[in-house]
Amino acid sequence: MELTDLMPLNAWEGFEKELYDHFHINCTVYNTAGVSITGKPNWCNKLCPKIKANKDSLAAICAPGNQHFMAQAKQTHQAVIGECDAGLLKIAVPIFVGDTFLGTAGGCGLLPEGGEVEDFLVQKTTGMRPEEIEACTRELDTMTPQQAQEMAAYIEQHLADFIQKSGV
Repeated sequence: MELTDLMPLNAWEGFEKELYDHFHINCTVYNTAGVSITGKPNWCNKLCPKIKANKDSLAAICAPGNQHFMAQAKQTHQAVIGECDAGLLKIAVPIFVGDTFLGTAGGCGLLPEGGEVEDFLVQKTTGMRPEEIEACTRELDTMTPQQAQEMAAYIEQHLADFIQKSGV
């Protein structure tokens, strides 16, 4: 079973856009391989596109964070809320149909309330100068723990609705 057995790809794209519009965070649905099923990023900041465009920072920051959050969500059957290695908020909600794990839906890219970007790691992996990083993070929006929980609950409810409507 694949995510597109629940809904067509354009419906998943619409869901990602809905999440972005509602929570103003980079929103993605990932398959079990950790790959975005839509491939259509929606950026909430100027730093994440630079991190993801660089193979070294992608491999050091995004990929391991996604793998860790996905593994934890799969194991616990619960939403996982935390930070990536760059210090940005990450939310991963598991998608299960019965006992079959299909992937995760969630978001990343906002600063946790009271948090800060790990400038040193970003600088070392991207090659960006400190002033470039500062320019990309100067207007970073924040998300409170309560808002992160609300987003996870919102995703969980919508996923339950999608699964019910799919009839699988």
